[in-house]
Amino acid sequence: MQNKDNETLEEMIARTMRENGVTHDDGAADRSQFHIDDRVIYTQQQAENAYRDAEERQHTPQPPQQRQQRQQPSHKSSQSSKSKSSSSKSSKSHSTHKKKKPPQKNRAASRAPARTQKGKQRMEYYEDDELLEEEETQPRKKHHPIRTIICLLLVVVIVAVGAYSAIAWHYIGMVETVETGTRYDVGVVPLESKNVRNILLIGTDTRSVTDSGRADTVILMSINYKARTVTLTSFMRDSYVNIPNNGWSKLNASYRWGGAELLMDTLELNFHVAVDDYVFVNFESFAAIVDSVGGVKLTVTDDEAIAMQAPMAEINDIKGLPSNKDFITSGGTYNMNGNQALAYARIRYVGRSDFQRTERQREVVRKIIEKAKGSGISGLNNFATACAENVVTNMSKGEMFKLAMVLPYLATFEFEELRIPADDMYSGATLDDGQQVLQIDFDANIALIENNVYSD
Repeated sequence: MQNKDNETLEEMIARTMRENGVTHDDGAADRSQFHIDDRVIYTQQQAENAYRDAEERQHTPQPPQQRQQRQQPSHKSSQSSKSKSSSSKSSKSHSTHKKKKPPQKNRAASRAPARTQKGKQRMEYYEDDELLEEEETQPRKKHHPIRTIICLLLVVVIVAVGAYSAIAWHYIGMVETVETGTRYDVGVVPLESKNVRNILLIGTDTRSVTDSGRADTVILMSINYKARTVTLTSFMRDSYVNIPNNGWSKLNASYRWGGAELLMDTLELNFHVAVDDYVFVNFESFAAIVDSVGGVKLTVTDDEAIAMQAPMAEINDIKGLPSNKDFITSGGTYNMNGNQALAYARIRYVGRSDFQRTERQREVVRKIIEKAKGSGISGLNNFATACAENVVTNMSKGEMFKLAMVLPYLATFEFEELRIPADDMYSGATLDDGQQVLQIDFDANIALIENNVYSD
């Protein structure tokens, strides 16, 4: 045995091959791979491990027969150096002898993958002793900037919707709700559309929804989601209508006899308007809502300024204020507070009597909404708080929440106005008891409502 201290790596591998019956794989010579007991040696370290294994086996005592068997392949291999065919026979003869398997640790080490190089494929060794090619792992793709922006926008929208929902529930919790009372089957096919939502706005001279009084203001707010319009339709209080189970009388009497439910039934019977939801507001509540937006700008004539003084004095007396507080003495444009705007909306005997009064009412409602839309966060908070604390409705919390979620969308709709009865669709009449009423052309007015409120 040679002195291993002076051996080069090539000499050490060659000696190890001779001592262990190793055959060189010509097809893999460029990778310096050698097969020892069906294993693959790739590196110098693994070759050295094989060398140490051979040394241990040489110094281990063995029966004479086994030593002869271990030396026989080496003798045949030396004689076959001149002949390639005889070398092949030695290799086959050696392969018939059962070799002792190396420890599991060395076997696992022999299966280590080859060292990878940048830009090249790497080799992996599996249990079936096959070399398989595996593509080098591709670098992770960077996210596109537009995708990142979209994700950020979605997060912002989700957070904003969540915050808005929480705020909406806060205000909804402040609203006073009541159960819907008895409704009559009036026996007509009402005007209906899946795109239209009707809410009846009722303004009275009473102090609460349970008080018996007459409805001074009856406005149907119709939201047409397809046409993107909000139509405010005033029904005149002196309209002579058929009140279910009560006969013919003025429209505002229906509220005094049966509350909001009978008023809604009366509108459905006479004008075929399907309405199930209402919002009630009295005089004091109306004034508080106007004050919450900082007042509304209105233009009045000299006659209107004088006519406002009587209703203003009434409200001032109720509040314990001087009767003449906030009086307007002449015509002009003013930013009116709640008491002044309420008095303006109640004027009846100036101009075209009740016809012009309904126009003033719609004007004040429109100005309140416009002022609220242009308010900042603080202004919207004041407006929402005033509405929540001063209205009564039969809508459920869930229905109010659904409506609140589309309010930002509704703010972009066009506002339209309508009055029933319309011009040339009524006639004046005097009843036997001396009451002045409006005789309605119902067919013409129903067609007008259908064309303006329910049109696409």
